[in-house]
Amino acid sequence: MTTYVFPQLGLLLRALITSAGYRRRITDLGLDKDLDDLASDSRPGSSCDLMQQIEDTVQRDMAADCGVQWAQFFRLAWHKTRDAIQQSVRSLDTGPIADESGREVVRLGFEVPMLSGLVRLVAHQHPGMDIDSWWTSPVAAWVKLAANFAKLTESEAVSRLHETPRTTERWMAGEPTRELQWPFRPSVLQVLGGNSDRKQHSPHDVDQLTGWLTFAVAFQSLAIETRELVRRDFELRRQHPWSMGEFMTKLTHQSLVAGALPIRELAIPLLTRIEQHFSVDRRNLDAAQSDLNCFQHLIEQEAPHWRRSYQHIHDRFAGRLAAIQGREADAMAFYAKAVEGVWWFGGQNQLPMLNEALLYAVGVGDSVAAKHYWDKTFMLGLNRWPKRQLDEQERRRLAFSFERQFSPQKAKDRVPPPVEIILRDAPFELSQEQLKNPNRKVKHAEGRTRRTPLMDAAREGSLSDVKRAIAAGGDPNDFIKESGEGPLTYAMRRACDRGDPVIMDYLLKLDLLEDTVNRQASTSRETPLKIAIEMADAAAVERLIALGADVEQASDYVPSALCYAMLLLHGSIHRTDPTQEAAYLEGKTRADVHDAKDGAALDIALATRRQRQAALRDASPRNRAIFDAVMEHYVRPAEPRREVVRTLLKCGADANRRYKVEPHHLAEWTPTLFAAQVGDIDIFKSLVEHGGDTDLVLMQSSALERYDALWIAVDHGRHAIVDFLVKRASDSRIS
Repeated sequence: MTTYVFPQLGLLLRALITSAGYRRRITDLGLDKDLDDLASDSRPGSSCDLMQQIEDTVQRDMAADCGVQWAQFFRLAWHKTRDAIQQSVRSLDTGPIADESGREVVRLGFEVPMLSGLVRLVAHQHPGMDIDSWWTSPVAAWVKLAANFAKLTESEAVSRLHETPRTTERWMAGEPTRELQWPFRPSVLQVLGGNSDRKQHSPHDVDQLTGWLTFAVAFQSLAIETRELVRRDFELRRQHPWSMGEFMTKLTHQSLVAGALPIRELAIPLLTRIEQHFSVDRRNLDAAQSDLNCFQHLIEQEAPHWRRSYQHIHDRFAGRLAAIQGREADAMAFYAKAVEGVWWFGGQNQLPMLNEALLYAVGVGDSVAAKHYWDKTFMLGLNRWPKRQLDEQERRRLAFSFERQFSPQKAKDRVPPPVEIILRDAPFELSQEQLKNPNRKVKHAEGRTRRTPLMDAAREGSLSDVKRAIAAGGDPNDFIKESGEGPLTYAMRRACDRGDPVIMDYLLKLDLLEDTVNRQASTSRETPLKIAIEMADAAAVERLIALGADVEQASDYVPSALCYAMLLLHGSIHRTDPTQEAAYLEGKTRADVHDAKDGAALDIALATRRQRQAALRDASPRNRAIFDAVMEHYVRPAEPRREVVRTLLKCGADANRRYKVEPHHLAEWTPTLFAAQVGDIDIFKSLVEHGGDTDLVLMQSSALERYDALWIAVDHGRHAIVDFLVKRASDSRIS
């Protein structure tokens, strides 16, 4: 059985849920099998989906039990733990120490400091708990806190907590509280007394006690020995703060020492030769097979424990060799062995292994294997959460990377070539043959793209060409199945890119179907409404909505058209604000086809690729001038952007649509709250006039600060917004 130094995420989440007394609730909801399947990884391709579903369920129930603030805190703590484990697992090769010694290093150098840091953070954010008495019995410490809240003696508080004295004696002595299960709020209210006494306590006080009781139950499930280790670490860290980097350095050293075997010295030159055999310039597949056979023989000389550190390397190269030779079944089998053979212990080897296996599965059209590998990229943190579905457009994006890595093979999914060159002897004009069947899907670029004559006319022809095609029976609602492209999207992109809206305006006057105006096109998932917003064409926006365009459909990586329009307005007003460019260069925005063509298929590779492009942009004044000119073209003036926002509001867009900038952030924005940051007083007033709620808050507020629109405006120095809100509040009080 494979052993791991770091706990797998599904097993850890199940342990946390069980220790917090929440397992019974999971069972009542019918999610117990999902939780167990997640822990055992028995549903390949679905682990990330299961985890997200269970995380959302737990947070929702915790918010109902102990309040939003505690629920957000627990979710954020889990995310930070998950991220830290993912970072460690994908960075550190722990194969040589996948035994008790390695697990003990992780226990003492990672798990214990993380737990002591969590206690410190909880105590800081929710003060009042007696931490000195916490270590022996968290429940006893909680009883002391509750007694102080309820103005009771500790013995009376204990008697109210549970009706069986022997049970509470065990709890007070520090034994696990298996009988105390979610929900905890009724137990807290019972300790606080009858209905008449409860009225003395605010909902915030009840939340505080319920959150602390949840944490106490979970912490008391730990062995006494572990609690003592956490206590010592808690005291030690006051003088010597824990460092993730220091821990990883120590574990890396231990792994290197343990793995310093003769096979390593023999394998390195052999692997270097194998890599060279695969080089396009010097490809020698027979020599590659010979050296792979030698490498396999070398591996088999080692004990089984050490084979796992090298077998996956052999299997990856064997898969690549089979892929190049066209032996698809063999390649898929070797890649499957390689991925499973390196999973959760192979450190940096996992990225190229998973990337190559995923791209090959996508390229040859094995959707089952591709979904399995795709899920693992999220579980390992190679792709950013929340998980995106591996749908047709995502596969098409990845197919560009497949064709780059496995050249000259072509992906099963039809994808355009890097450059499509069209040679014409004369200006574009539809022929009589084309007009006989204007909806016939014609293959271009050796069959890699398809378009109808009407679509070609919308891309390259004149308005006369388009009218002739439609008069001949051309369907403006037609589209290409694999890409979603149609006459309207081609015409709109032409209007946006070339400033030539004539054909777009004509098509928008036609009776287009609702499906047409809402269909996502290309790997960029562009709807006609999104393109219209980008070009700041308010008339096109209004017409599309009249035709049935959904204003609440996601645009790019924001949840609605209004959210997207506000983001573009911010860019037009605050052109020197580096936030959006920084997010792009850091790989925080959606991966696109340009990334994939350059080999960056997974999110973790985006920052390196994009920063390399930024360096090229800044390499010369000419390069920079070209970039600035392109940006100037797409960053429209502010007034047309304002008109788009006003149009969306007039057409019913939700000014209070909630969204997060980052999935793990606590702050939830709305277009109205974002407008307070943008600082444009006219647009802010428009949002308010159309139902924008200035009293909504970014996150749960404290007794000292309320994170509403006024707070945002003050924080960003938007004085006109501040004056408007203050006067509005004053007028409201007078009336």
